[in-house]
Parts: sequence; C-alpha cells; structure tokens
Amino acid sequence: MKKKILLSAYAISPVKGSEYGAAWDTITQLAKHHELWVLYGISDDHMGDTNTLREFIKTNPVPSVTFIEVRAGRVAMAINRLNKIGLGWFFYIAYYLWQKEALKAARNVLASVNIDVVHQLGPIGFREPGFLGHLDKPLVWGSIGGMKVIDNVLLENKPLLTRFKFGVKHQINYFQLNFSPRVAEAFSRADVLIAATVDGQQTILKNFKRESHWLPEQGIVGDIEINEAKFNHIRQYVELVWSGTHIERKNLGLCLDSLALVKSKNWHLHILGTGPLTGKLKQKADESGLSANITWHGQLSRAAAINVMNGAHLHIITSIAEDNPAVIFEALRLGVPTLTLDHCGMGDVLCNKCGIKIMVAAHDEMAKKIADAIDHLLLRPEILADLALDTVTCATKHHWEKRSKVLNAYYNEAIELYGKSRVPNKETLIILQNA
Repeated sequence: MKKKILLSAYAISPVKGSEYGAAWDTITQLAKHHELWVLYGISDDHMGDTNTLREFIKTNPVPSVTFIEVRAGRVAMAINRLNKIGLGWFFYIAYYLWQKEALKAARNVLASVNIDVVHQLGPIGFREPGFLGHLDKPLVWGSIGGMKVIDNVLLENKPLLTRFKFGVKHQINYFQLNFSPRVAEAFSRADVLIAATVDGQQTILKNFKRESHWLPEQGIVGDIEINEAKFNHIRQYVELVWSGTHIERKNLGLCLDSLALVKSKNWHLHILGTGPLTGKLKQKADESGLSANITWHGQLSRAAAINVMNGAHLHIITSIAEDNPAVIFEALRLGVPTLTLDHCGMGDVLCNKCGIKIMVAAHDEMAKKIADAIDHLLLRPEILADLALDTVTCATKHHWEKRSKVLNAYYNEAIELYGKSRVPNKETLIILQNA
C-alpha cells in the first residue's frame, strides 16, 4: 500500500557516491511506490552547500518527492567553519544543531500532511541520531553504522598518529554506546532498527537489548551485467582495480605490498582516487618495482570510474574500517568479484561465490595470503570468469527491486508496533473506565 513517508537524509546528491548516493538511490527508488517528504542539508562539500541538488531538481523533478532544504542556524554554520579547516569532530556539534532545525521542519510537515511513517535515514553514524523520535509517529532508524571497533592487529604497522586517532575514536564510541542518554533514548524510541552490518546488529543487541534488521545502506540500481569482451585476453593480462581515497584507513599499502610478492607478472592494477598519501604510495610502488604494472587514474567522475571497473576481472579492497563501501556494490552490479579482508560490511555482503575473503591477521601475513590468492588466479584465470557469473547471481540479492519490498516490510512493522504501543493495556482500561 502506498504510504506517506517523512525521511531525514541530511546528505543527498544525484551525482556523488558514498552516503550521498546511497540516500539518493533510497529516495528515488522508494518514490516509485510511496509519497515522500525529504529533509536535507547538504548536497556538496559542506553543511549548507546545496546548489547541486537545488539546480538538479529544477530541471529533473522527482515524482512523488518533496525536497525540503533545512538551513542550519548561524551558530551551527559558525561551528562548522572549524570542520572546514580540518577539525572534523566539530561537525557533530554543528550537525546536532542542524538536527534541531530538522525537527522543526518535520513538525511543519506533520502540521499539514498525515504522515504514515518517519525514517531517520542518514548519515548512518549512530553517534548523532537526530530528534525525529520526538514526533508522535512510527519511526524507522537506519541503516545504523559507525559502531565498529577495529582489530588492533590492523593498526600495528600504522603511523602513531593513525593509531592515536583510532584509539580516541574507540574511546568516544565506547562512552557514547554505554553512557550517552541521547543515544540510548534514540535506540529505545525507534520502532524498527536497521543495522548496516552484522557486527552492528550484535552491538545493538548487547548494548541496548534491542533486536534489529540487517540491511546495508547501499544497494544496486540499474541493470546487472557482465562485460564479456574483457575475458577474450584474460590469459595475457588480468585486470585488477582498487578504488578509494588514499588515506591510512583505506590501506592501499597492503594491496601494493601483496602485489610485490606475486610471482607472476601478467597483471595490471588500476588505482582510482587520490589523497594525502598518493605521493608516498607512488614512491612505494616505484621502490617495489610495480610501477610498470600500475595505472594511477586519479579522481574520476562516477561514470568514468564505473567504466574502469567494468573492464576489470578482479576488484581489491583492503580497508581496515568500513561500513558498506559503495564500490563493492558497483563491482557486484558489473559482475566483478572482489578480493577483500573478511570483516566489516564487505565480509557480510560478499560470499565465497562472489568474493575471495582473506582472514584478518598481521600485515605481512595478510599480504602473503593475498599474494597467494592472486598468484592462483593468474595461473588459472578461468576461475575469474566463473566467479563473474556467480557474482551476477549474488548481485540480485542487493538490487533495489528486492530492497524496496524489504523496506516496505520494515515500514509496515514500524506502523504495527507503534499501533500496539498506543493501545492501552487491560489495567489502563479499567482505570479509564472508573475515572
């Protein structure tokens, strides 16, 4: 049944990936079945930067969607200037204030529209849950992420500053998950909780004694297909691709160290993205004798990046911390199997039919296991063709045609649970009758 849904997404863009793209896909796909009112505050780089979305919907209106731009107040914008210069934690103070404005906007919508269900959609981090639980409506929260504690073994070879940052983050996570009244209240108020990862599900159950559904924030939109022509010359060269920002968390160094151990040389690696470590990583590739086998593409448009992915036989992801990176779903849609560390959202989404999962261990041990896996594939590249076919099959599980039905079921569940919570129990009825 068609519903009237109020969503708070904060960050939305029809042209960007990550959480921006995940929110856009969720909204445009839900709009095929429901009527939506969407609160947002950013479509570009910083809070209040909304030009891309405003200009896009002028000429490309989305049927059944009312976009409501929520402007942050002066105090929030002033605080967010500290975020702009690199003091990232100040964002959460500004975002807290933005959420206050979002609650006002939500109440304005409810004053004129009989909303059936409210969805706190994004960003997915648990630490700032918003205030939509204060509305007297069924509430779905999720997908919820950001609760992962990184295995210390993954930090052993990282710079001191990186280890310090993750240590501070872990302590903040611990405090907020165990002692924050706002976070506890948000988990209590929501009728339905959606966890972005299986590990997140376990954390929610352990800390808040609440069951939750598992559903990654990302999904697949569009046709699922394989570029079969790329297999014509697979015995000459196997095309590999790595995509992400060049920062310690994305861990491109592990990929390079692994390839330095690969015995066969019939491979070529396409590296997408840039970042503060690009120069250092290029030097590392030179010193390891890998440069002749690598193309550094830099920052590409989404369409160009997908084109590179479409020509690859194997996608590699080596991140030490993620929820559900969009790139694994892009690889799935194009029938490109993924070699990944077996943790985070990648470990949940990918199985042995569409991926090669490497157990988390010390850096050198993982590099050796990755190298052995790639050597095996280079000797028998036909395995990659078989994996590609299985990857297409696995991809259908994450297509939006199925996700739309799943989310609708969650909305129905929230409406039902909300209704039950508002039905007075027998003792209350007796008191009311005798009053």
